[in-house]
Amino acid sequence: MNPFQYGNIVSGDFFYDRKEELLRIKQTLKGGNNLMLYAPRRYGKSSLVAKAMKELNKEGMTTVYVDFMSIYSRETFIKNYTMAIAEQQGSALEKATKKIAGFIRGIIPSVSFDNFGNPTFSLSWVEGNDREQTLVDAINLPEKLASENNHWIVAFDEFQEITQLNGESFEKILRSCIQHHQNVSYLFLGSRTHLLKDMFNNKNRAFYNAAMLMNIRAMDTEHSINFLSDRFAKDNIKILRNTALYLINKVDSIPYYIQFVAAEIWQQIINNKQEITNYHVDKALEHIIDLKSDYYWELTNKQTNYRKKVLYAISKSVEELFSKKTTNDYSLGPVSTTQKAVKSFINEGIIERFNNQYKFSDPIYKLFLIKNL
Repeated sequence: MNPFQYGNIVSGDFFYDRKEELLRIKQTLKGGNNLMLYAPRRYGKSSLVAKAMKELNKEGMTTVYVDFMSIYSRETFIKNYTMAIAEQQGSALEKATKKIAGFIRGIIPSVSFDNFGNPTFSLSWVEGNDREQTLVDAINLPEKLASENNHWIVAFDEFQEITQLNGESFEKILRSCIQHHQNVSYLFLGSRTHLLKDMFNNKNRAFYNAAMLMNIRAMDTEHSINFLSDRFAKDNIKILRNTALYLINKVDSIPYYIQFVAAEIWQQIINNKQEITNYHVDKALEHIIDLKSDYYWELTNKQTNYRKKVLYAISKSVEELFSKKTTNDYSLGPVSTTQKAVKSFINEGIIERFNNQYKFSDPIYKLFLIKNL
């Protein structure tokens, strides 16, 4: 079995580092406070939160997870949220369903059983009821079910997607409800960092100062080197420190891509178990670029010729993107035009801004651009 995993929630031996972040998340939520966790895609937020929620559940708290990527209307929020809450009740599902029926006007929850006797929760709508009041009731449901001795933790993943649900009014309704909750802590997380920071830092937004902000950074280099060494060693494969560092730097220390490239290397050499060298790292990256080339070309060809030039400049890790030197070296036009292109890349999730530097959300796309533009 491949000793590296990517693409799904990783746990157990596949999960490494993040001890400090895990402790901080748990302490903040257990203390009754709300937390907003942000980082670009593939930084391991969901795996980290899954681990935190599992441990908090073991410590006696009720945990609920909702992914806003699957929510496209207020009605789907009510349905998905209510079902996520009900499913946490386990063997007490029938009892919980009766409680839910008493707390949320406008819906009729029910429990049915499959051929194996497993309970399944479902709900139907009451025609003519005020949907906004039903929404408010659903938002307040965790507080109704929680108590001083049964603290609840609710995680809203990809929370920035709430802006797609009838504008900011949904934000205002949600905030107006949860600010009164005494026995529920909320964890907001997402990958569109500029949107999330605006939601929680902009005094004109409903969630201004509603949670403590926490940024998840790239993996610690030493932990990543040790992880690679230990995982390859399970199959008697050796990777020297400098080679591990070469791999890590190629993918900007992003955990998903560290495991992605390592998994590809393992597949290349598992039959002959050679010592891994930089050559193997480069071959793995070339193969991944080939596998994803159709997607990368589609993404690139959607851009104007000018934006392709800006992408190429960013891929070359220029220190001052808007400097006169960069403008001359890469045949760019007015700074305002370059800034507009950069803003569009950030909005599309292609790049992220770190202080005054710009980095690709997908470091292998960067390698593709260097090779092909």
